[in-house]
Amino acid sequence: MTIRSNCKISSFTVGIIIFLFILVFVVPGDVSATDKKHKSSKQTVKKEICISFNELPVAESFAEEDPELVMRPILDTLNAHKVRAVGFVVGHSIGKAYDLFGEWLNSGHRLGSITYSHSDFHEMGIEQFIKDIKAGAEALETMLSGFGHKPRFFRYPFLHYGKDVNSRRQVSLFLEDRNIVVVHTTVVVEDYLHNLGLQKLGSVPDSAALDQLLNEYVNHVLDQIEEAEALSKKLLGRNCCHILQLSANRLNALFLGEMLTAISKAGYSFVTVDHALKDPVYTTPQAYFGTRGVGYLDMIDQSDPDLLPAR
Repeated sequence: MTIRSNCKISSFTVGIIIFLFILVFVVPGDVSATDKKHKSSKQTVKKEICISFNELPVAESFAEEDPELVMRPILDTLNAHKVRAVGFVVGHSIGKAYDLFGEWLNSGHRLGSITYSHSDFHEMGIEQFIKDIKAGAEALETMLSGFGHKPRFFRYPFLHYGKDVNSRRQVSLFLEDRNIVVVHTTVVVEDYLHNLGLQKLGSVPDSAALDQLLNEYVNHVLDQIEEAEALSKKLLGRNCCHILQLSANRLNALFLGEMLTAISKAGYSFVTVDHALKDPVYTTPQAYFGTRGVGYLDMIDQSDPDLLPAR
């Protein structure tokens, strides 16, 4: 499947990443799928999606990345497309990009915490995980207070909400007691795998290989959105306001512009996290205890019925 017939990127060096994005902003590419299922059409039903990023300022990977060369293009692309996103910050990394976080908030985007260390709840004790949540929140507090932002947002690392009823209950009570809002996601993409593919191409990849990766990745995102649409209609009888989870990595720094264009052509409008969370789906009870981190619709769908509250 091809999303673009003439998507050509001549080189890939760190020094021209920003320049490439400027070209995208001034002359947006035509991301048009040959597969008819991704062609836009007049929509009679409102389709909305919120864009979110995990592990700001830059996600961990096998190759160490400069936050300026990852978060800066993401921020510039969002602003150029007039999309207001929410980003979840790893507390111990705030100092690596403090000024960038200030620009992020000044541009109208939101920030939340994804704990201080971005450690896996399923591999930690309850008290240790709660301490990690507190430390992550405290690392952000001065900045968020300075901008007058409310409420405080949180996302579970790896979408791991707890291995059993007791661990989930204790952490949920802690968050509720401090008025911390959990931001779930309905669209989960495997951008980390595509990012590994990008790293394997080297610092100056062949343009044809880069074009192929672009097409594969953006179509993967579109496919995941369509799957979430179908599951939402199955569970709710309607298409909910979706939240797309992305990573703050080199892949999205390079391809975010094409992705946003493709999502827009699929009939979606971009909304803020505050708007998205008004959808009742995000307060729907779930009792999913699988080891794999999945989207919230999947959690509802795969819940243990014996552990759900009586209706």
